[in-house]
Amino acid sequence: MATEVHLQDLLSAVTDALLADSSADVDVIVAQYSVPRAEVESLLMLIRRLHVTLVGAQPSRRFVRRLKNDLVGSSNRDMVARIRYLPPRVQLAAGIALVAGFMLLTRRRMLDEMKHEKKEVPAV
Repeated sequence: MATEVHLQDLLSAVTDALLADSSADVDVIVAQYSVPRAEVESLLMLIRRLHVTLVGAQPSRRFVRRLKNDLVGSSNRDMVARIRYLPPRVQLAAGIALVAGFMLLTRRRMLDEMKHEKKEVPAV
């Protein structure tokens, strides 16, 4: 019976060989480690199935950038980025406050303009 370290080395070698070339001859590797094939057959089948099933995935640029900002703790984000990461309720409240503020400023300007128009201009 193979020792645990010897078995781990064998499985690591088989996995590396399959990653390098999916048509690698596993029997040669098993023979190098002097382990009975029957002892590791189920593990070899599992490695092959995982190799075929698991497909590498590339994360999106947005995810990478966001993860980097989270890990590094970048605090020099612009205002839009800061708002984007707020919870939806806070985003909604900020939007309502922005619209209300804009409406108040516009109303104030309109009232000031109406006051200026109502003032009589003295005739020369």
